[in-house]
Amino acid sequence: MAKAVILGGVGAVGIEASRDFIETSGFDEIVIADYNIEKARRFIEEYSDDRLSAVKVDVNDEDALRSVIKGSDIVINALPFKYDYIVTEFAVEEGVSGVDVATEQDQFDLTPKAEETGALFVPGVGATPGTTNLMAAKAAQLLDKVDTIEIFWAAFRCTAPSPGLLHVTIWEFDPNLKERVVYEDGVHKPVPPYSGAKWVEFFPLIGRRETVFVPHSETYTLPEYLPPEKKPRRVYVRGTWPDETMNLLKVLLYYGFYEDKPVDFDGVYVKPMKFIYRFMLQSEKARETEVWGYGLRVEATGEKDGKPAKVIVMNEHPSGVEGWEGSRAYFRPIGNPLSIGAQMIYRGETLVEKGVYPPEAAFDPDKFFQELGKRGIKISWEVEYL
Repeated sequence: MAKAVILGGVGAVGIEASRDFIETSGFDEIVIADYNIEKARRFIEEYSDDRLSAVKVDVNDEDALRSVIKGSDIVINALPFKYDYIVTEFAVEEGVSGVDVATEQDQFDLTPKAEETGALFVPGVGATPGTTNLMAAKAAQLLDKVDTIEIFWAAFRCTAPSPGLLHVTIWEFDPNLKERVVYEDGVHKPVPPYSGAKWVEFFPLIGRRETVFVPHSETYTLPEYLPPEKKPRRVYVRGTWPDETMNLLKVLLYYGFYEDKPVDFDGVYVKPMKFIYRFMLQSEKARETEVWGYGLRVEATGEKDGKPAKVIVMNEHPSGVEGWEGSRAYFRPIGNPLSIGAQMIYRGETLVEKGVYPPEAAFDPDKFFQELGKRGIKISWEVEYL
């Protein structure tokens, strides 16, 4: 009797992981665990499936969280990234394998414990990190020697689809952020927000966009977990959102909203960014955008057949068709990989058996891309000799 638990199973990302897992996995029991128990119950009522159950879980209650994870075969973590470590820690201690939509570097320190308990946990199995890690791994496979890997993403969604995603968006441009780095010749170098601007072409839905350096885990994991003979000298990650979001972030940065000093509102002292969060979450305009979708592009340069070469790997997905309407065109490229990764782990279709590893060390890119293709997400590549 195979049992899976999906944490945050009816959240913006988790509901897409839940849908795919219900529709494509052969698990005997699937638990949709979420704080919003009413939404979880309404969700499972959409399916005439006696494998499904809904459980309320407050992830701030550590005993309750551990209890939900314990006894399952697979856990899918679609919670905000601040819960990454604790979910991984509890899963590993209980010997439960799983996947996580985000990544905290401390998670990989749990590998010795996972090897002891027999768990395999893979953090960062979304669009980026996640699919981009495997796109980079594929590019490295196609080159004989890797010099530079550049990852570009265009996250086309509204500014505030959920509290967690609004937080991530604003967090990525915090001028005090230590995690915004590039990797060059063995060193991680901090870079300021809005630096490294570069225009790139995504698939037609997204088009040509300007991208800038963002804090992402690929700059840490790719140099460490790609095969030694394919270790890149440089890794850069750049990203962008729709124009309305990028313009907002520029204003917040320019006018010092990231400063921690409270502002006097007629005797009430409020931190500027706290006000922005509250305002944006209540703004109708912050829940609107013209285009929903997720563009991914990876460029790797190096050598092939003794000649300078570049590999370009890109994604493409449907939009505006059944199953890909509106916001689903953005959230499916994040949620579907979670379901795929969890199922591949359970079937034993991984490159490692136990430990805590990023996607590029855990999954074969071609097998993962085949599964994405079944869901309408196409990954293609080309090699250019320079």
